[in-house]
Parts: sequence; structure tokens; C-alpha cells
Amino acid sequence: MASAVARFVPKAAVRVRRSRPISFIRAHPLELFFLLEIACQLALLSTRIGQLRQPIRIAVFGTSIAILVLMSGRGKTNPAAGPAKLVLAVVALSLFHPNTNSVLAGSAQIGMYVAILGPLFWVSRINVSTAYLRRILMMVWIFQTISAAVGILQVYYPGQYQPAIAIVTLQQGAARLRGIQFRNAFGEITFRAMGLTDTPGGAAYAGFIAALLGTAFLLTMNGLVKRTFAVGTIIVGIVAILLAENRSTLIVLTICELGITGVVGMRRSLLLIRPEWRRSEAGNLPRLLVAGALAGMLSLSWAIAVGGDSVSSRFATLLADKPTEVYGKNRGHFIEQTIEESLPKYPFGAGLGRWGMMNYYFGDKSNPDTQGLYVEEQWTGWLYDGGIPLILAY
Repeated sequence: MASAVARFVPKAAVRVRRSRPISFIRAHPLELFFLLEIACQLALLSTRIGQLRQPIRIAVFGTSIAILVLMSGRGKTNPAAGPAKLVLAVVALSLFHPNTNSVLAGSAQIGMYVAILGPLFWVSRINVSTAYLRRILMMVWIFQTISAAVGILQVYYPGQYQPAIAIVTLQQGAARLRGIQFRNAFGEITFRAMGLTDTPGGAAYAGFIAALLGTAFLLTMNGLVKRTFAVGTIIVGIVAILLAENRSTLIVLTICELGITGVVGMRRSLLLIRPEWRRSEAGNLPRLLVAGALAGMLSLSWAIAVGGDSVSSRFATLLADKPTEVYGKNRGHFIEQTIEESLPKYPFGAGLGRWGMMNYYFGDKSNPDTQGLYVEEQWTGWLYDGGIPLILAY
């Protein structure tokens, strides 16, 4: 019967029909993944979500696990997949730590690790063309630019564009809330720019992505209008970071931009050796330098005009002392505390489900031996979850 049908149906048609379900699953998972992530992020902004906030937050991580299950099997593997398996093995063993908060909280913590490391296993199995990757990055770029722009409006007009703030933030007390507020240039009290997130200061991460991808598209887009738009997104991104008063994100963005400039400069020096690059590469370095200088000046002026002295004084602290001392006073002391105090106390971990949202959502608060622990830096979280073995594996 099958051979008889094959005589009358063209081979190309048979091939298309057989491959269509598989090609649909494999042609769109990244786009569907990012669209769902964006939808979940936007859903959290509503004050009507109520008790659905927890399932929505779980869905953000659960999507990665679901794709990993759907795309299980043989395929390409990321070079980091081996160490990632070791990380998951260490975390899984930590479930049996005597001070694990509870089976539920510990399992949720393992699930978080699987979700975060999952793309190392499933992304490499997707056949991603340059055009496909560009389309995905542009989707992320536009969304994060909008988020950064909303963050700027939130400082311009306090309270008018403010989303529902995360319950965890509100429960930290009045002192904590005052610490994430400042007086803008118009004399009004406002939260640090949130953007399309539910966390004060969250616009900094949107600004980072908007500025970084804006730089990438500036170097790859043709046409004055498109390049001007790219420079505009860089400015919006930097302003959002400044109004979110997130110094560490600004430092990381600066390092990334310097790295891109260095690579472009090296490629420009190779034009004599690779003449086929001349037409597309020759103008990249001056374009990048001019755009960087313009974006830096305009964004700083704009941020101060909106955020006032609070913005300028906060970022001025980065230059007030030696970089090592500035880091030590702000973030470095958390690492120092982790090494000097937590490491001798928890060399093989403190048990799973002891920190972060896994403890908040699923933790058992009745046992004082498994009570929640505070984590500010990721190294501290790794130490609590798996001790020295997990830190080395990561």
C-alpha cells in the first residue's frame, strides 16, 4: 500500500509532510521561549494577578525544563555540558544534606538549577541560522528598550507608570523601602526605575540589554535612520541604568563596550591582510567611538536632568576612592564574609532550600536548624547549596 502511494505522490511532498511536525517544534522553540518569558514578565505587573504570581514565576523557569524534556535525546552538546552535569550532581546530592530545609524546597532548588543550566543542553540542538538569531535578538532588544523607556517615565512621573511591586520587597519594611527611593530633579519621591518589572531598580537590567544589543545592531545595520535608532536605544538604556541607581550594571556594561571596541579595533587593523572586510568593517571603529561618546554625554545629562543630585552623587562614589576600596565597601565585604565566616562553617554546604525565593515560597519556617539564610552574591548561594565542590564545579 505504501509503495503504491509513493508512486503517485512526489517525493518532495512526502518529505514535507513527514518533517512538518518536527520542523515546527525545532524551528520556533527559542522564539516561543522568549515570548512566554516576556508574557510572564508582563503578567507580574498587574495588581489583579494575586495568587497567580507564584505559578507565573514558576512558569518562567519551568519553560526551560519543558523544552529540555521535549528535546531530549541525542544531538549536539555545549562544551560546558559536562561540567554542568557535575554541578547538577552536586546539587542533587545536597538534597540529602541533614540541614536541607524540606524535600519540597530542596527539589524546587534543584529545579531552578536545571532550568538555568538547561539551555546548555537544548539550545545546541536547535539549528539556528544567522537570520534566525538576529530576529530573536531584535525581539529581545525591542522589548528591553521599551522596558528601559518605561523606567525613565516612572522617574519622570512618580506613581503614574508604577507596576505592582513584588510582595517580597514590600515585606522588607519601611527602612528598606526608603533605601530604594530617591528624590528626583523635580523634588518628588520616586522608586528607582523599575521598567517592566516588579522590582525597584529592575530597569537597570533592561537598560543593560538595550544598550549592549543596541551597540551590536549599530555595527550591523545599514542606513542612517536605523543606526540613529540604535544609538537612541543605547542612550535610553544607559539613562535607565542611571535612574535605577545600579552601579554594578553600569560597570559591567562599560567593560562589555570596551571589549567590543577592542575587537572592532583589532579587526580594523587586519583590513590590510583581509581586504574583503574593507567595505563592511572600515567605518565600524569611528562609528562606535562617536556613538559611544555621544551616548555617554547625552545619557548622563538626561539622567541628571530627571534624577537630580541623587543620581550624580551615587555614581560619583565610583570615583571617590581606589576601585578595590570602592568594591570592598559595597559588594566586596559580602565575598569577604563568605570566605572568612561561611566557608569554614559550611564547607560542604548548608542544605538546599535555605535562601532566596525557593525558601520564601516552599521553605519550612518551623525548624530553627534549617531556617533561611541571606544571600547577596552568587558565590554565597553556591556555597550554601553545595559547598566547595559546587563552587569549583561552577
